[in-house]
Amino acid sequence: MVRPDPKALVGRTLGGVYRIKRHVAAGGFADLYEGWHEELETPVAVKVRRAVGLDGDPEAVARNDDYCFAHFKTEAILGFRLRDPHVVRVLDFRLEAKVEYLVMEWLEGKSLQVLADGRPMYWRRAVDLMAKAADAVASLHAAGWFHRDIKPDNFMVLGGGEDDERVVLIDLGLVRQRPLAAPIVSQLAEPTAWIAHTPGYCAPEVYAQVKQKRIETSPFTEASEVFALGVTLYKLITGRIPWVGHTAQQQQDEIALGSPPIPLSQLGTRVPPELEQLLLRALGSDPSQRPSSAQAFARELRRVLVPSKPLPEVATARPPAADERREAGESSPRMAAAPPPAKPARPRRSLLRWAPVVLLLALGGSLVLALGWSLGWQVPAAPAELRVDEAPAPSPAPSPVIVTVPDATPAPSPAPPPSTRRRTTLVEQLRRCPGAPSGMVALEIRGGRLVAVDFEPLRADDEWHQCAAKRLLGAKDGQRIVNL
Repeated sequence: MVRPDPKALVGRTLGGVYRIKRHVAAGGFADLYEGWHEELETPVAVKVRRAVGLDGDPEAVARNDDYCFAHFKTEAILGFRLRDPHVVRVLDFRLEAKVEYLVMEWLEGKSLQVLADGRPMYWRRAVDLMAKAADAVASLHAAGWFHRDIKPDNFMVLGGGEDDERVVLIDLGLVRQRPLAAPIVSQLAEPTAWIAHTPGYCAPEVYAQVKQKRIETSPFTEASEVFALGVTLYKLITGRIPWVGHTAQQQQDEIALGSPPIPLSQLGTRVPPELEQLLLRALGSDPSQRPSSAQAFARELRRVLVPSKPLPEVATARPPAADERREAGESSPRMAAAPPPAKPARPRRSLLRWAPVVLLLALGGSLVLALGWSLGWQVPAAPAELRVDEAPAPSPAPSPVIVTVPDATPAPSPAPPPSTRRRTTLVEQLRRCPGAPSGMVALEIRGGRLVAVDFEPLRADDEWHQCAAKRLLGAKDGQRIVNL
């Protein structure tokens, strides 16, 4: 069966209002397009179902096609009923001649897969994003549904910064209601002969039933969804799946056999011990040893980001200068006003300001005496006693000597011209260090020296650690969080 060209719909208008602008992505059962609502003048996402499995027994083909349509309709109804900021919203559902499609809100952002770009992500950044992703999965669980296809492609990251960042769960094409709940579409209640899954993300207890001929009940649980969240986090941190197989299917076979994941230390990835233990639990073959729910997984991830026992504040004998505090992005501490002294000391400057005047007067007197000596003045010896009524006759007035006495208060020296060169901040200096990570980094300083980076002791063989230690020499003691 020849697969139809997905770009054939580009330029068409569906339902009279949804103009198809471009083909965005192709999934297992549908194609995703960027559209434009002509009446509301707003972008939308249009998901068009694609017929699959048309080869083989006609009865089996019809049954599989009905089953896929039931999933598609369930995705539309559930996405329309849910009003959760963590789950994509469905706005419309249409059945037209040869075209079945649903319309969703257009999310302006990047998927976790695109954001990682195939490279290892700094562990703090990855944990922060996965905590928000686990919140989105927990919202779906709270509404009574399992997603069943958790992977980096199905999480969209929205927002311009970490403070207003939001992670949204997308692609509800494989959602199923929790056990003991009636499905929205009756066809989903019937036994099936297969389970749709993404190899490498499917929990071992689920994959054990994939090849069975008749599956009576869904094997998906909250624990199986936590397993997929763990695989997603592992891939963000390391850039790869946690098993040694060269293909996703080979790795899925290792999962089914209960093979342990590759330790992060073996890959040269350094993370806090608490995070590595949490990952090993989430990726374990025993569902009872994993975090009990997606919400519990999110709580444990945030506990890794913010330790329960904060580091004590340690006094320092040499506080950092105000410039260092500004470079580190810290606000100046509010100091308590000291009581005024009982008797303020007279500043020395008030006495020293007259020194130039005294010196000039003495110099002027010396000049007068020297001039008089050259003119033949007689300098009488100092009388033994000088009475007031025996004052000496006045001497002829010598030529006046003009002595210019400067103002008692010296003019202030002109201020140096302001420097046009901007000072490099501490964060910029740390970013220039070789091997510097990106994202939030915890730095612990004691005795004016850096002693730990991200809760790990300072390493002498790590260029990034040693460069950061030089930049932070003499800094204030305590824990400092910087965003690189």
